[in-house]
Amino acid sequence: MIERVTRHFGRLVFDRDATVRAALRAYVETHLRWIARFWYPASDCLGWTGDLQRGAVYNADGEGNYEVVAWNEAGAVGLAYELGCGPIEQLGVSLGAVTRGPDDVRGAVPGLPAELESAFVMGVGMLATGGAADDGVVYGEKLAGVGFWLHGDRVGGTLFDDPSPHGAVRLAAWSLLHKGRLLPLSCESYRPRPGWIVTYHDRPEDAPAHAVIDAVVDRRLKGPTEFTPAELETLLRPTPDPKRVRGAQRRLQKVGITWPGSPEIPEEPT
Repeated sequence: MIERVTRHFGRLVFDRDATVRAALRAYVETHLRWIARFWYPASDCLGWTGDLQRGAVYNADGEGNYEVVAWNEAGAVGLAYELGCGPIEQLGVSLGAVTRGPDDVRGAVPGLPAELESAFVMGVGMLATGGAADDGVVYGEKLAGVGFWLHGDRVGGTLFDDPSPHGAVRLAAWSLLHKGRLLPLSCESYRPRPGWIVTYHDRPEDAPAHAVIDAVVDRRLKGPTEFTPAELETLLRPTPDPKRVRGAQRRLQKVGITWPGSPEIPEEPT
């Protein structure tokens, strides 16, 4: 674990294992949000690839802004994009230098240790592609304008630049976890300052559902697991939509969490 204090975000805490747990928890929360007894998930759109040793998540707000956080055994890497602030606008990449690959956004993580290259490449693989064009040619640059890396007791990246680059708030949220949980960005996050980056929306009646999620996530960190019938009774709304339940089952089995009896849920037909 390492701490950094910044002017805009205050005290930031970076920890590889805490980042992976928060990613898993946010993924679970996202895909239970329509059927469980809690309000205001950390994310409305969060995708997962890989596993707990080497993986990545993509977290978007539905308005074109997003961040990707990736990890391997050595640490973690984060990359974020705010609409209109990609590598050309924010990292000084020229159209002629666009590669449609990792080098488009490498400037967001200066000093990246070689041990984190595989996590960086995995994260880049989840980035959207831009539409910068010249003379009718679309260059297809990878879209990120700010980043961080964490390796042991070292941390770096343009996240720590002053003034903060556009998109930095999305990465700062991952070092402002609340009891191991990623929180949604505050409506005040457009004007970053300590204490106004993320917000805690939970109601007292949400506590039992969140306790179940915490318990299941902690078990999953030790190996594949499943909900118990008692946990589902506490977690689920009285009459959840069967299609939404099936969708949640399908998404959670991807990360090794199943319903009682470990049923195999087939993918949706294409």
